[in-house]
Amino acid sequence: MRCGKGPTRLLLSLVAVGALSVACVTGPHAGGGGSGGPGRGIASPTPVGPLGHQRRWLTDATGRVLLLRGINFVPKEAPYYPSAAGFGEDDAAWLEEHGFDAVRLGLTGTGIMPTPGRIDERFLDHLQETVDTLAAHHLYVLLDLHQDGWGPRADGEPLGSDGFPEWMTQTGGAANTHTGFPLYYVTNPAIQAAFQSLWDDASGPDGVSLQAQVARMFGALAERFGHNPWVLGYDVFNEPWPGTEWSSCLTPPDGCRDLDRGELDPLYARVTRAVRAHDPDGLVLGEPFVLFNFGAAGTTMARPGGDPAGGMSFHMYTVDPAQEPQVVANALDWSTRTGGALLNTEWGATTDPAAITRQADVLDRAMIPWMYWAYDSLTPEIVPSVVRPHPVAVAGTPTAFAYDAAARVLDFSWDATRASGTGRFPPGAVTSISTPAVDYPDGYSVAVTGARVTSAPCAATLTLTRLPSVRTASVRVTPGGSCGA
Repeated sequence: MRCGKGPTRLLLSLVAVGALSVACVTGPHAGGGGSGGPGRGIASPTPVGPLGHQRRWLTDATGRVLLLRGINFVPKEAPYYPSAAGFGEDDAAWLEEHGFDAVRLGLTGTGIMPTPGRIDERFLDHLQETVDTLAAHHLYVLLDLHQDGWGPRADGEPLGSDGFPEWMTQTGGAANTHTGFPLYYVTNPAIQAAFQSLWDDASGPDGVSLQAQVARMFGALAERFGHNPWVLGYDVFNEPWPGTEWSSCLTPPDGCRDLDRGELDPLYARVTRAVRAHDPDGLVLGEPFVLFNFGAAGTTMARPGGDPAGGMSFHMYTVDPAQEPQVVANALDWSTRTGGALLNTEWGATTDPAAITRQADVLDRAMIPWMYWAYDSLTPEIVPSVVRPHPVAVAGTPTAFAYDAAARVLDFSWDATRASGTGRFPPGAVTSISTPAVDYPDGYSVAVTGARVTSAPCAATLTLTRLPSVRTASVRVTPGGSCGA
């Protein structure tokens, strides 16, 4: 999706809502991680890197399930790196303070490879500075190769919004209608032809194929970040368009099966091989064609490269709100069939608090980790809807999760069985829940079954351990409490 220009500088006035008024509330993730690395062991309230997955579930290095809550930041104008767009230390601090766990950090082909075949190492240096800043604030990073409408120019004429450089843009003389977002996908033959040149693996100006150049980009990213435990992985391609034969992707139930296999799968396999040359186990997440996000049809794409650490990054943008659960159902069906990890990396893109709450409820009830679109679209009116309490690290397999935003009541239950289906966590393993002060300005109360609370009253991270005599546990968090009493 597209976003506004520049971050909001984090709306520090929101702190006045009450975030600092409760004396017993300390900063999120206190006592874990830091710039030296993620938390250590199953007693840590923070996830332990590097991250991976078991079937649909994201997991930390101890096997605990992670229901991460993240946000997008994607610089879309030159010079295309986050700090140049004003994203820095204060932004990372605000995200940590408000209970976020991760950032989907976008980069464009124009930024990382402005000339054919040559990686811009200075661009990677700037990107690394931002990754390090986010890590210092306990925020995991998903690196996203982003595009909207293929790229900004073609043959000197405006084309799409952002993404691939002009030297990669081949339209074959197709008409450029200069249509705006998002209709340009279905109405601009030049954009459709540019995508088709990638799926056909056309040669670039240096004689190297376009898909090989995309793989080079990811090889460079993996070489730079592959051993950083705060980089959870790679989102291969934001909202890919299926080229000139796109209409078949609207056919339920499976969409464009032939294009999934003939276009997405070869590129994702090639990128996975490039990543694995430098990063042995980082998550590689492929996105289905953008039409998946509307809920009309699912996808038959393979787990990227058939890799054990492969999964799906998907978005939820439907015209009809009634279709939102169908998007989630299609994603869960894909994971059941392939064993791939699931992460929702975009939803929202609205200023309507009620719509944000509804969409978050859909994802939370499905227990799918998510990343809201987008950081630089936050306003004081919608922040209370985006910032929600949530389980962070679960010593077992989640069985139910719901948050009633109006009543500010969180209900969560889990089973001690590991997400792999084999073995159980010991009773001393910590399950942690983020309880941002925006949601509980006057503190909170906790009722538990089968577990005990191990954190201080009203701590910003609620921690629990399961009782030795039980297999399942549940918790209810309600507003109001005797903090410090």
